[in-house]
Amino acid sequence: MSEYSAEAASLVGTLDSRLDARAEEDFSGEPNVEGMLGYVRVRVKGYREAVDGIGALDPPEEVAGLHETLRKVLGELLVAEEARAAFAETVTSVDELDLVWEGPEAEAIRIAEEKAIVLCLAAQAQFDETEQREAFAGVSWMPTELREVVRVALNCP
Repeated sequence: MSEYSAEAASLVGTLDSRLDARAEEDFSGEPNVEGMLGYVRVRVKGYREAVDGIGALDPPEEVAGLHETLRKVLGELLVAEEARAAFAETVTSVDELDLVWEGPEAEAIRIAEEKAIVLCLAAQAQFDETEQREAFAGVSWMPTELREVVRVALNCP
């Protein structure tokens, strides 16, 4: 479970870092259509990679339900990001940029992001509960999965 949680956290952390850096790059100057398009395209690409990366992980049985929920939420985010990107492709002027961030496509993303936050907090709580197992670390007859302590910081918003 430690390996799984570290890999999942790394995939999500890499996505968040990349999107934050790209947002800073694209939105540090005057608003423009090209910067907005570049940013929404990077978001779609990033979520596609996250969906594929999480899908490639083999979760331990202990977190299989959590893993499936994560796959579902990331899939919802990808679909919503693709819809916003498709809408963004129709924007032709700076005056229309707000529509990309405030329209129905953006609202679908906000809803999916709220689900992701709830999931992140639940996952962190589940991983944090493993610290109680530390007392059993030296008990040889106890199965490994019942002795494993998972220390991972998911950095949930």
